Amino acid sequence: MNKFFQFLDKFEEYALAILMGTMAIVVFLQVIFRMTGGSLTWSEETSRYLTVWITFIGASLGVKRGAHIGVEAFTMLIPEKARKVIIILGYLICIFFCGVVFVYSIGIIQKQMMYGQISPAMRIPMWWPYAAMPVGSGLMIIRYLSSIAHMIRNFNEPIAQGTVTSEIISKEEGGNV
Repeated sequence: MNKFFQFLDKFEEYALAILMGTMAIVVFLQVIFRMTGGSLTWSEETSRYLTVWITFIGASLGVKRGAHIGVEAFTMLIPEKARKVIIILGYLICIFFCGVVFVYSIGIIQKQMMYGQISPAMRIPMWWPYAAMPVGSGLMIIRYLSSIAHMIRNFNEPIAQGTVTSEIISKEEGGNV
């Protein structure tokens, strides 16, 4: 399981680096072409679809790093064991939401494949950009399940102040955040 999460870490980080680099190049080229009086018909669409992929893969990396927004004022007032239960319940709610997104996005992709919808400028199948939704939500589900398993395994250990669950997991597995 440790190798799986190491692969997942590298996949997310490399995919984001490649997607962001590609988007920077495409937007830079579009600016250059506009300054010289020309235009790339596909650049805006490409950058939009890359942004969607970056958002969904980045959301999974955000779950791993504990970077998603949360309100800790309430949970800091309750005992630590109850706090852990509330954190786990929050993760379960997030898993439910990601599961709904996953299921509905699969349905959308199936309809796009069935009807053969293609993008206006690049002429690619529209299910390619939409595939970011099930990929990203599936990755987030994996990350939340991992965090829940870690919280349950270490339920009796204190939560370190300012430490995110995924950082603890990563350090225990010998990785870096």
